[in-house]
Amino acid sequence: MKKLINSRFLFAVPALVFLFIFVLLPVFSVFVMSFFSWDLLSPPKFTGWDNFLRLLEDKWFWNSIWVSIKLLMMTVPMCFFVPLALAVCLYKETTFSKILRAFFYWPYMMPAVAGTTMFKWLLSYDLGLLNHIIKSAGFSPVPWLLKPTPALFAISLLRTWGMTGLLMMMFITGLQSVPEEFHEAARVDGANRWQTFWYVTFPLLKNTNLLVLTTAIAHVFRDFAGVYVLTGGGPGYSTMVTPLYIYNTAFTQWRIGYAYAMSVVFLLVSFVIAVVTLRVRER
Repeated sequence: MKKLINSRFLFAVPALVFLFIFVLLPVFSVFVMSFFSWDLLSPPKFTGWDNFLRLLEDKWFWNSIWVSIKLLMMTVPMCFFVPLALAVCLYKETTFSKILRAFFYWPYMMPAVAGTTMFKWLLSYDLGLLNHIIKSAGFSPVPWLLKPTPALFAISLLRTWGMTGLLMMMFITGLQSVPEEFHEAARVDGANRWQTFWYVTFPLLKNTNLLVLTTAIAHVFRDFAGVYVLTGGGPGYSTMVTPLYIYNTAFTQWRIGYAYAMSVVFLLVSFVIAVVTLRVRER
């Protein structure tokens, strides 16, 4: 007993308990309930693999997976290079850089629904500030939220705007950890600023790059509030991402067991994307 009390394992117990209650147990319950048919009005009924077999023929579910992947491909590059560029400009400790950091970090601190509502007003076709500026310049207004491609691009911009501050701070932390001696050695060897950054600084940020990529992918792929408030999945099903489709299935159609099955498949797809990202980054 004394050895157990003095063991370092004790310090991990609270984290393990939290992990079990709030992560492992919910994931296990989702997996179990995916084999049941349940509408909240009657007791769950075991149906075996029926939910998953029905899922194979659900074209709108696979369309939502494809929409989520398209959004991922559009957003992650912007969520990587925009914060990186800002971090390179602001990583030096000056009063002006600190003020700008706080300015760029502010959207991440804003509640998602409030920020998205403001964004929706800016992109409104008739009353939006952005289209007002475009019309004042003599151009036709853009149907940002009324056509599939502009609507998906608007969601991508919203996600980039909301995450730039967080990812910028990650890059700033990485840049400040790079020893200045490496930069001085590169300058002595005749490297210009671009060469110093690309061949010296950027390779030393590999761990930060991986953290930023995984964080961006996780936030974009599971985004719900932004899409729900901005477009509601429309026009049509063009911006119906998987989390929103699962939500509609569960709480609009009341097919809870079927929504659980979707969640299991979505979890597997997310895991595959995460593994592929890690492999590509290692290479």
